[in-house]
Amino acid sequence: MAQHKQTAHEFIQSTFSPQVAVLCSNDAELLCQKNNLSFVQLVQPFSRLKTEAHIKDPNNVQHSVQHLRIGVVDMNNQIPPAAAAKKLMNDAVNNEQPQLSEGNRGNVITVGDYDLQLSSSTPWFEAYREVFLQTLPQSDHEFLKHCLASMLQTLSSSQQQQQSQFPNKLPLWFSPNILKYYVLLHDVVEAEASKAEAVYQSMKSSFGHQSCHLLQINSRSLTAVETMKLDTSLPDPWGQFLPKKIDIQEGVDYDTGGSSGGDDSIFPTQLDEGTNGNNIHIGDTNSNSDEGVDGLGTINNVVDHPLAMSNESPLQSPNMDYSSDYQGSSSSLNSIQSALSKSSSFGVTDKNKFPGHGMCLTASDQDRIRIFMHEFAVRALIPWAERQMRTLNDLLMSRTGIRKSLFGTARKLFGGNPSKSNQASSNATTVVYSKDAPELQMRRLADLAFLFQLYDFAYQTYHSAKRDFNNDNAWLHFAGTLEMASLAIFMLGNQSQRSYPDHYMESAITTYLQSCRNVPYSVRATLVSTEALKSRGKYKDAAMQFIKMMSEDSDLRSALLLEQAAHCFINMRNAMVRKYSFHMILAGHRFSKAGQRKHALRAYSQALQIYKGKGWSLAEDHINFTIGRQSHNLKQLENATAAFKHLLTEDSKQTPMQQNAFLREYLFVYRQLLVQEAEETGLQSNILPELPLPILDSNATKVLLGARPQPPQNEKMFATGVWFEQSESHTNKWKILEDLLVSSANGGSLPLIYKPTLQLYTDDTDNKYNPVGYVREPITIEFYLVNPLKVALTMTDVMLLWSFLPTISSMDKPQLITNEHMVTAKNNLSDEIVHGQTVKEIILQGNDRLAVQMTLAPQQMGELRIYGITYNLGSSATTFMAPSQGPSGPLGSTIAGPKASYVSTVYVRGKQKIEVQGPRLNNKKEEMAVKTYGPDRRLDLTIQEEMPLLQVSFLNFPRTLLCGEVHPVTLSFTNVGSSPMHKLMVASSNPKCFVLGTVLNKHNLGGVYKSSSVKDELNCVKCDTDNVGRVTLIDLPGGVLHPKGSFSIQLWIRGNDIGGNHEIDFLFYYESAQKSTKPRYRLLRHNVLVNTVESLSVRAVAQKACRHSTSNDTSNIGQMLISCEMENLSQQQSGRAHVQQIEVKQISCASKNWTIHSLTSTIKADVHIGSRELLQICLKAVNLSSNDNTTDGTTFTDLSFHGDKIVSSESPCRQFYERSNIKLKALDEETFQSSTPSQNIQSVENMDEFQSLNCAIELGISLIILWQAHIVDINGSERLCVGQHHVLVEKTDCIFTSYPYMLVPKESPPIKFIKEEVTNEEKKPAFEVLTQLVSYTLQYQTEVDNCFSKCRLCFVHVTVVLENLSEAEVSVLVDTSKAQLRLNDYLDAGVAVESPAGGFSWVGQTLKQLKLSPKETQNILLSVSFGKPGVYNINNLAVFVTYQHDSTEMTQQKQTKPCVITVRDAPS
Repeated sequence: MAQHKQTAHEFIQSTFSPQVAVLCSNDAELLCQKNNLSFVQLVQPFSRLKTEAHIKDPNNVQHSVQHLRIGVVDMNNQIPPAAAAKKLMNDAVNNEQPQLSEGNRGNVITVGDYDLQLSSSTPWFEAYREVFLQTLPQSDHEFLKHCLASMLQTLSSSQQQQQSQFPNKLPLWFSPNILKYYVLLHDVVEAEASKAEAVYQSMKSSFGHQSCHLLQINSRSLTAVETMKLDTSLPDPWGQFLPKKIDIQEGVDYDTGGSSGGDDSIFPTQLDEGTNGNNIHIGDTNSNSDEGVDGLGTINNVVDHPLAMSNESPLQSPNMDYSSDYQGSSSSLNSIQSALSKSSSFGVTDKNKFPGHGMCLTASDQDRIRIFMHEFAVRALIPWAERQMRTLNDLLMSRTGIRKSLFGTARKLFGGNPSKSNQASSNATTVVYSKDAPELQMRRLADLAFLFQLYDFAYQTYHSAKRDFNNDNAWLHFAGTLEMASLAIFMLGNQSQRSYPDHYMESAITTYLQSCRNVPYSVRATLVSTEALKSRGKYKDAAMQFIKMMSEDSDLRSALLLEQAAHCFINMRNAMVRKYSFHMILAGHRFSKAGQRKHALRAYSQALQIYKGKGWSLAEDHINFTIGRQSHNLKQLENATAAFKHLLTEDSKQTPMQQNAFLREYLFVYRQLLVQEAEETGLQSNILPELPLPILDSNATKVLLGARPQPPQNEKMFATGVWFEQSESHTNKWKILEDLLVSSANGGSLPLIYKPTLQLYTDDTDNKYNPVGYVREPITIEFYLVNPLKVALTMTDVMLLWSFLPTISSMDKPQLITNEHMVTAKNNLSDEIVHGQTVKEIILQGNDRLAVQMTLAPQQMGELRIYGITYNLGSSATTFMAPSQGPSGPLGSTIAGPKASYVSTVYVRGKQKIEVQGPRLNNKKEEMAVKTYGPDRRLDLTIQEEMPLLQVSFLNFPRTLLCGEVHPVTLSFTNVGSSPMHKLMVASSNPKCFVLGTVLNKHNLGGVYKSSSVKDELNCVKCDTDNVGRVTLIDLPGGVLHPKGSFSIQLWIRGNDIGGNHEIDFLFYYESAQKSTKPRYRLLRHNVLVNTVESLSVRAVAQKACRHSTSNDTSNIGQMLISCEMENLSQQQSGRAHVQQIEVKQISCASKNWTIHSLTSTIKADVHIGSRELLQICLKAVNLSSNDNTTDGTTFTDLSFHGDKIVSSESPCRQFYERSNIKLKALDEETFQSSTPSQNIQSVENMDEFQSLNCAIELGISLIILWQAHIVDINGSERLCVGQHHVLVEKTDCIFTSYPYMLVPKESPPIKFIKEEVTNEEKKPAFEVLTQLVSYTLQYQTEVDNCFSKCRLCFVHVTVVLENLSEAEVSVLVDTSKAQLRLNDYLDAGVAVESPAGGFSWVGQTLKQLKLSPKETQNILLSVSFGKPGVYNINNLAVFVTYQHDSTEMTQQKQTKPCVITVRDAPS
């Protein structure tokens, strides 16, 4: 908050104080110079009275005078010209710099949502104001700065005549009869006291004792001063009154003529009271109206010096220009101008010898000086002022009365003014008063009363004079009286019954500017008015007055006033923060134009506090850019770099061209800062500076223990391994497969200390353990670079920064090795330890996020830490966003090749640290209370000894297959490591899709299937489906694969039965043959996507074979009829590869109890199925006899349709059949307690005691359809492919397909909140099994002739053949009663033939019960009678079966097909 050292009353009293001119003899001045002071400087600290004085007004009313200050000026000093005054003001502002240091919270205030750190005071403004008022030229329209008295000093031992000491230029005197005061200086040490007393008595007799004073000083000799020790802790009473040492800072320029438009030496020759024409704004003045020198009139009539010996005018120097004719009135300015000249002219000892002031003065001397000033004021000056006011008042009273009576009528008639020296016409624009004009005498009386604190009397007098000046259109005099009248009311304070007339001051300022065109006096009025307004809390009005004085003719003045206006806005009751910041920016701009760079930097920095982080991005950019520029000009490179850095943010709304300019500015300044720091710290420093661009997303950094997978080479594809783009959703799948492999290698259980292998470390993995790398194996790091700008960034010579601590066997402490260097030259030692990659150039486009991969290859064991990247950051020479012309590399298309389209003109070598943050800990109560993060060691690697490294390749691996197609692939293994390996295994999430063969050699190279010319051969093979699982052991030649060794095996891939994209996962496991290594095993992944296209769909159903109703042959008992329906689902499309036709080569059967046979003796060759065609094939399944089923193996029956038979019991046909029958658990349901495969085979609980009954409907027939497809490629060429489909016929009368069913999940029942009673229900076989335990057929004569005319009933004998299909003993009940009623109750009995009631009926025994042993067949004889001819369905028997001893729970068996009999009426 801007606070001044003086209050408003003190400032106005100091500004308008009685002036006394001092004239010293040379000897007297020399005596004062012993104290490094002139006489004027000597009495400055004592010029304000400490006690109260009294004065009487013209009405003889006594008033008290509080703290009267007397302005003492040297008569020899003159007011400087315009240019000199301008420089003085610039120097005064420049020497007063803010003391606001960073981190100092003493000046922090809270305004709303802002915490602002502001300057507590503005000493630069006070210094400017002081110099401005001191250099303000005097004018004859007022008498405030005219000298009231002259003080003449001489030495007691001096004999020189006073008349010879008058200066050529005399000050303006208040009146001809001024006060004359004579001072006799006496040197206590060197002069004689008696002689001084004699001279003093002579002076009193000549001039009167009230006008003389003997001042004794210098009671301490120079010799004593030399022996004294200077105590700097004691206060220096003269310090605040002496000019400060001018120190023009580096880089500071002054606006000497920069904004001025006129000649400083040209002034008008008389007072310009204004015009009646158009008003002219302050900024439109013609002259250079800078501080205190422009727009003033000159003085035609100079008051003669009262001590002059003649009546001639004062001497004037013919060589000085007219602007220097103004007389001086400032003690500080006099000191500045005369300090150097006097020290040389008087021959005083060098000041550096005695740096202090007043060294020869004792405390008594200072008291004498104080008494001297008090006696001068009380005994001489105040009485003189009383006499002058009475005289002026009497004169005005007499003249006013005569004027009113004698010239009142003349003024009304002629409008003239007899008191004016020149009568002006109505169009006159200039008013000049004579010396004795009553208006001027009244103004003189008012000024004298104001100077001696008679404010009420002064106001009355000003108010009277105001009317006269207004009537005379004397605008300069009018403005002056308005100004002083308002100040008189203000100085009265609470004693006045009137409120402060701020409209008086507004009118005065407006008149000064518009009518008089007098800028300096309008500025003075503004300075005093604003102090009065601020003291009354009217900050807004004060701010408006400050802003009103802003103009283009003086940048320094405008800057200071704008800054004060800003402080007014912030001091208001409801602080206007944004107005404060806006005007501070304007002030900073004007400070910059004025050459005050430090103040410009300060103003912009304070304004930045408001705009920072509030969404005013463009304004914030402007401020930061200006701060950067000003800091750079002031050689504050660190601050400039920080300011330019804020311009390069992601939220910047600048245009690309502007951002490019900001970037180049930043790089240029930052490069200079680095050079400066290098010069200060030395060139041997290897610490790289940190760069802000591009943004490095540290937590997105990934570490891969390995290199980029090798790309495919022609038909050869390498294992994909692990790369950064892998999906995180598959991580659990690989972990389960690893657990299966480790469990299998460890004898069926996981080790006690087991940790899954982690090859890729990301922000989502558990990184509390150090990654383990191996010697001479690459380590790939992926980090993300984000360009927040809209322009491209150029990065060259990009390298990873690392530190390495080698592992040594000796007791010596290892030395930490790093590759961080200031220069780009490689270090031989670091390159031998770790081989690193260098990217020549990276072009990072605007607003782009780029993933960069770089590799390191450690060559020794130890600890490797990756902590950052180093690069050269540059800006592109053009903003054209051309794509890179280089080849794709580790960075894709973003790495520029030899034809890079960017040229970096400015670059800086630096680094950025990769600092990853671990996961937040939130498990304990203490961790929940504060933010605590766990360790993340993904970049701290442990390098161990060499390990075997497996390389796997696939030759001719298909990417597209037909559903069921079997494709041969050559699988090759190579040990590219440096140590041997063994225990090679592979695990897969879908083991059904591939089959591994043996080691390839020249003898086993051939087709997919093995053929044989032997017909009708049954092959019984033991199919151990228990060995089919997710883990497969691969036999190594010799058991060990040595370094650089390789071998190949056959791999068959089968297309999935469902069309679409399917993933095939391989996880290879191998161990090091050296037992000392840890970890002891390694893994290699391979993931491939195979697209399967629909080819063949197979559906099959098995039904019991029917024998003729008249046949008594039992050989067909136990036979099945299998119907196969094969459909070609492929479509022929022109211009694309398609399946032309599918040829069914062979149908094989794999079963433990059944074989298949053709229904015909001859088999049709070349069974082709075209696109969208359907083929029906019927086969006969025959149950194997006990003699044929001699083993527990699976019998393979091959039914070939063309050429040689394919041996289905050989690999890979048999292995794919085995895999088709197993049902694996879901991968996430796997357990690892045993090495047996996890198959969902029915458990003992599911098989239970009803297995003997379930076998009644179970068949277990697997059909293998071997086919060959003719495929036409895009180019028209034709190729052949083979495949196989599997259909498992589990039971009769159900349709089974080659593709799996997708079971629709049942809706869960509604939740019940009532507890239900749990009942232990008795387990029973499935109802489907109970209805098919026994099959029965009817044997009868299908056609019967009967002569109903002779025999009314026709009897037919029927044999019921009952066969027990189960392996348990059952009880059978055959019921023939109520046959007609039961016939329509069962839909499965077929269509009933209509017959009249009683058309036929069973005769004889209606219920027959018997028992059947397992697989036993029995016959029952029944009779049926017909009453008339017709066609009848006699299959209306009810057969009930139970497997229990309780015959009450019997289940009716499923009826067979209808049994039709024809009864004809034979002729008689």
